[in-house]
Amino acid sequence: MTALLRQLNLPLDLKKLSQKDLESLAAEIREELVEIGNTCGGHLASNLGVVELTLCLHAILESPKDKMLFDTSHQTYVHKILTGRLDQMRTIRQEHGLSGFANIFESDHDIFGAGHASTALSAALGIAHARNLRKEKYSVFAIIGDASLSGGMSFEALNNIGKLKGNFVCILNDNNMSISKPVGNMSAYITQLRTSHSYNLAKSKFERIFHKIPKIGVPLCRKIEKTIERMRNIVLDFKVGVIFEEFGFRYLGPIDGHNIPLLMGAIKYAKSYDGPIMIHIITTKGKGHIPAEEDPIKYHGVAPKKNSLAPIPIPKETFTEVFGQTCIELAKKREDLVVITPAMAGGSGLTKYAETFPSRFFDVGIAEEHAVTFCAGLVRAGIKPILAIYSTFLQRGYDQVIHDVCIQKLPVVFALDRAGIAGEDGPTHHGVFDYAYLLSIPNMMILAPKDGQELREMMTFAIEQNQPVSIRYPKGPVPNQDGQIKTPLTTPTEILLPFSTTLSSKKTLCIGVGSMAWTASEAAQKLQDQNINCAALNLRFVKPLDITTLTTLITESDHIIVIEEGCKIGGIFSHLLTEIPADKKRSQWHSLAIEDHFIEHGKMDSLRKKEGLTAEHIVKLAIELTQKP
Repeated sequence: MTALLRQLNLPLDLKKLSQKDLESLAAEIREELVEIGNTCGGHLASNLGVVELTLCLHAILESPKDKMLFDTSHQTYVHKILTGRLDQMRTIRQEHGLSGFANIFESDHDIFGAGHASTALSAALGIAHARNLRKEKYSVFAIIGDASLSGGMSFEALNNIGKLKGNFVCILNDNNMSISKPVGNMSAYITQLRTSHSYNLAKSKFERIFHKIPKIGVPLCRKIEKTIERMRNIVLDFKVGVIFEEFGFRYLGPIDGHNIPLLMGAIKYAKSYDGPIMIHIITTKGKGHIPAEEDPIKYHGVAPKKNSLAPIPIPKETFTEVFGQTCIELAKKREDLVVITPAMAGGSGLTKYAETFPSRFFDVGIAEEHAVTFCAGLVRAGIKPILAIYSTFLQRGYDQVIHDVCIQKLPVVFALDRAGIAGEDGPTHHGVFDYAYLLSIPNMMILAPKDGQELREMMTFAIEQNQPVSIRYPKGPVPNQDGQIKTPLTTPTEILLPFSTTLSSKKTLCIGVGSMAWTASEAAQKLQDQNINCAALNLRFVKPLDITTLTTLITESDHIIVIEEGCKIGGIFSHLLTEIPADKKRSQWHSLAIEDHFIEHGKMDSLRKKEGLTAEHIVKLAIELTQKP
């Protein structure tokens, strides 16, 4: 039931509501969020935790004139509900629907788009300085999570706070959670603030002050004015946020992030402050939904509920699960093997590994650059590291891959999960650039398994190499053909389907890479069934290339189709054109890859179809080529 939510002219009417109305609205929004999660899936626990905060921000500020920037921005569902998108929320993360993150092309209220953490302070500083240069008047609020402070980019921004003039507010949303538990010294420091005697003492005083505000019939914004000065004195009397004040912030907190009058007072005061100010709020991830409160890791991201009448599919083993289990098997055999992840233990399939080998597992927090160089240091001291990292997150450590790993030819194994199209999280999470950004780096070996069996073999192979190795594998289940064709890795290029010796038509060679290998094989079989001579290759060693085998097969082919789940510019197609010394015209080479655009969010199969990465597209192209004179 969302009676009040659908009656209001949002966000303007928030300024007219009493405390009781705001609390009722918060309850309605939580019901709405749970229903959205049941219908569409998405980030549930993080949004349940910021309901009161988002309500109070929109009640005090004038969006979009005042600027709100959300770090990572997966917690913006409430913000979207309050800014004219309530009726579209059942489309969130669906193809052609709302983004699951802030999106500047979606609404003027979305000031800055983000899908990776630790960006909000830097972007907000840019906006604040631009405001000052243009002599404009508005507030700038950056809403960051406590786990975001493990990212080096946040500290780079903090280092530049001191010289800023004018109103600049950082709200530190401290729920003691990232996707998993936050790690590191900053997390320990924030925990110390959260559990301090000062917090409990201030909280009790606040409750006595704000208890005097009528809950019914009086707009809360108006009543806040009379209590704001007393609140300011209480909060600022407690010198607990020393580290933030050293960076140039006036520190206010920690305060209860679910207490609406207290939040309104803090935000109202911060908006009037001339200079940088930090409000440290304590929230509960998953607030108001018992399952999410009890297990915020599980409910960080949820899948839509299935139709109870539909048959329940048998879950298939995923590439991520294969990776995690193989790490355990390898660690049992090698005592020098360790696994590192930047805050993605669960997402990378490493929960059981961490429990089995706690001393040989390192979660370094949201710190991808550090993760890469940390691995380099481990190698130099005699340890074999596997860095489990999403393809899209390794982009952040690109400089470190070059300078700290590849120049020194250090044998780090990069396990790139979510490589290729990654589904509903959209353009910030599709891992479509790793072929292009790794191919050009000397000393880097690049492998791409076609299925789970090949991933196991590649991991065993990779840890024995004396150079950097990247293994990229997709999100989702291993193919149905898993393990059907097993060729030893000593044969770098695997023939999944050879040319027919009985068909006399033009020869078409389909070169499938990684996730596209079985797709190429399926297409080649369909073509042979239609009396078109087609062979399928699994290009599992992307770098170095098996020049001899490839040159022989390409030379005898009339057309070569390269299918890769990555960007076309600078990808494998370009790599083959450059490296293979076959005497072929450019018109005989054909690419099926991701064109020069960012891919929006949607179902993986639908997005692959749209990008032409299906057996049907390969068959259609091959038939057209064969029919040409």
